[in-house]
Amino acid sequence: MVGAVFLAALRTTALSPIKALYQPARYLSVTPIQRLKEIAFTKTEKQTIIEGKFKPEPWEAFKLKNATQSACSLCATNLDVKHTDVLILSQFVRSDGCMLPRRITGLCKTQQKKVSKMVAMAQKAGLMSNLTPENSKKDPKKRRQWRKFNTYFDENTITPPREYRKRPPQLFTYV
Repeated sequence: MVGAVFLAALRTTALSPIKALYQPARYLSVTPIQRLKEIAFTKTEKQTIIEGKFKPEPWEAFKLKNATQSACSLCATNLDVKHTDVLILSQFVRSDGCMLPRRITGLCKTQQKKVSKMVAMAQKAGLMSNLTPENSKKDPKKRRQWRKFNTYFDENTITPPREYRKRPPQLFTYV
């Protein structure tokens, strides 16, 4: 019976029998999808309705929901990231210690600059690794004299770019 169905399907397709057997399955996705359905039975007087409803994913409550698509993820959550938040900063860094470009991170211009400065601070403080040659002075423990001690930074020293600073209101406009 199965062979007859397969042969009937082969006749309707324009593929050769060998290609039909080895067609790749295109059920690939970037993220794991858990499309579980819950079977619900609804009984009335004369009929029984069997329905499959999608179950909500258990991690749905932990997903980041952007209220506006125009805001980047850090601006939308109003998250104050410091150079000591290495787990957050490591999401924006390649494996060799360089910052990912803006088109990949999805950050706005100000947050991209701020995060890149934070990554540099974390690397200089020895909190994050950056790939350098063995005899490099970038490793804090291999530096000389007072430079080998811990480095502490203040995030308030990072100023936004000029176009984003508050400007005083103009009282008179000249035409």
